[in-house]
Amino acid sequence: MLQKKMVFGWVITMLTEKNYGIKLPLNLLKVVTFLLILLVLITPAHAGTPVVDTQISFTPGLYPGESSTLKVLVSEVSGNDWVKDVTVSVQVSPSSGVVISSPTQSISRINKKSSNLFSFPVEITNSATSGNRNIVITVKYYEMDLLNINTLGPYYIEDSQYFNIKNPYGKVSVSTNPKNAEIYIDGQYKGISPMTISNVLQGKHTLLLKKEGYNDLSTTITVTPDSQSSISKTLSQKTGSVSISTTPSGTKVYIDDKYAGSSPLTVNGLLPGSHSISITMNDYRDVSDTFYINAGASTTYKKSLVKKNGNIDIDSTPAGASVYLGSSYKGVTPLYLEGISPGTYTINLVKDGYNDLQRTVTVKDGSTASVSASMEKLSVAEKVVTQVSGKSSSLGISNSISTADSVAFNAHLLEVGFVVFVLILSIFFTRKILKRRNDTTTTNIENQTVFNNIHYGDNIETHITDSVVQRSNIGSKQKSCPYCNDATNAEGFCSACGRNMG
Repeated sequence: MLQKKMVFGWVITMLTEKNYGIKLPLNLLKVVTFLLILLVLITPAHAGTPVVDTQISFTPGLYPGESSTLKVLVSEVSGNDWVKDVTVSVQVSPSSGVVISSPTQSISRINKKSSNLFSFPVEITNSATSGNRNIVITVKYYEMDLLNINTLGPYYIEDSQYFNIKNPYGKVSVSTNPKNAEIYIDGQYKGISPMTISNVLQGKHTLLLKKEGYNDLSTTITVTPDSQSSISKTLSQKTGSVSISTTPSGTKVYIDDKYAGSSPLTVNGLLPGSHSISITMNDYRDVSDTFYINAGASTTYKKSLVKKNGNIDIDSTPAGASVYLGSSYKGVTPLYLEGISPGTYTINLVKDGYNDLQRTVTVKDGSTASVSASMEKLSVAEKVVTQVSGKSSSLGISNSISTADSVAFNAHLLEVGFVVFVLILSIFFTRKILKRRNDTTTTNIENQTVFNNIHYGDNIETHITDSVVQRSNIGSKQKSCPYCNDATNAEGFCSACGRNMG
């Protein structure tokens, strides 16, 4: 611009110097001067070159997945000129993993000593590799003369700036109790605990731990780039439940020796596996049992209680008596009966050769009742009556006779038969002796002289014995004979036996 002014001054000097010998009229000179000045002003060279400045503002370091805004300030700083059709273009090298929205932006005019800010959104993708990136800014513009007649250009300005894509990955060390849990990060399987997982993108992630028989555990972890995070978790075992009902209800229930409540009830939070259960109630037998719990499942346990029973201890003298509880045969004494329901019972003892025996006994819950009895022997006549009648028990109990009883019965039968035989033989000989005596007496009577008209007081000696004397015409005074007890007698002498009655 200074050079142009010097040329213009030289021309004026030449035209006005007298030594050139040129003499121009004053008015014409003014017109020529004006035209020359105007010509200088409208020439492109006179417009000059505007001074354009750029300033770049951008985050120096970003992680994959982050974003920022690139700002470019374009200014006209000459103070005398303005620029037209300014275009700003942005390029990143290398460009992989970097996305710039609207990388080219324009404005029609920037006035002198004015500026315009261009904004470019920049996004770093998750797949971007770490390292430096170079941002290149290119400004394209035109300049105009003072009368906006001539357009000069285009002109270009370049500027650049570096930024860094940081390493976005960190490490996560995972340990669990118990071990061997499956590890998932954001739903992707990574391995079995304990382990250290590399290349985990920075930021928050969902960590999921799984193990058979244990409840899943989910938590949030934060990964810091270029560092290692540690996490340790204890897994809780899966539990199950059991629903318990009893007949009758209202029993006391103990699970694994701990009181759980009264039936019916449901117990939750039981670990998988076998568990012990105890059930108690007054007047009923205690129950000791087990049940099994599957992880995450419900089990049903039902139980009917049995009333407590008692026992009966039975003994007899002699032993070997058949025992009947009511009408039911139970065995022979000595006998111990178990599991008898509480109540009152009739005990019948039966033994061949002995009188049947009956006792009443009361059995109480959880106790033992005793029966001890001495049996009386049957007489011979009672044995005969019993065995001839074919009854094995005077109580009317249908007795199932065992082999031993049969042998005993046969022995008694022989004994009775022998007794009967002796009796019959005794009767036979007795009758025979009496017959002989009667025959002898009859013979004596036939040979005896019958004495008639014997009066009381006569002294008659006789030796007639064991005969029958005709009792006629005996004296009036009579009394019983002390020897033969005959009611018919004479005075002093028995008319039957002839003895002196004194």
